[in-house]
Amino acid sequence: MRYLARLRSFACFTTVVVALAALHTSVSAEEPAWQDIAGELMSPACPGRTLLNCTSEHAGQWQELIRQKVAEGVSKDDIMQYFINIGGEEVLASPPKRGFTLVVWLLPAFALLNGAGLIIMFTARWVRRPHSSEQNPSSASCTDPSQVATAAADPYLSRVRRELQDI
Repeated sequence: MRYLARLRSFACFTTVVVALAALHTSVSAEEPAWQDIAGELMSPACPGRTLLNCTSEHAGQWQELIRQKVAEGVSKDDIMQYFINIGGEEVLASPPKRGFTLVVWLLPAFALLNGAGLIIMFTARWVRRPHSSEQNPSSASCTDPSQVATAAADPYLSRVRRELQDI
């Protein structure tokens, strides 16, 4: 019964997300606002700031140029290419998603997925191991009888020995 409730919740959540994505796509399909373009371009006068956040006169000139091009009906891609031709790819606020810079975009996702996989794998291995009370201390690979007695008395020592045997 809980499974069906979770499935219904997931279906409702997915429906809402798809509807919001469709709404966002239809809004962004209209002509671009100059603020969207200015937010994706770095300011030539204010290092580390986008055109949208810079208050310098030079950035104001670029903002006005963007407004004019949007009013003329120039596409966002053409406006972006115009500024790339002027200042190179350094004028972009985020690196382009091609070539070597594609690695920059994919590396964090790759690291997160691998980290999550390792956590799941080690957790599953740790959960499957028998507890120290279930293991017979005489089955430890100790040849000295005093070590067997020590392993029986100290559950941590026996666990360390088991883990070393697994390696």
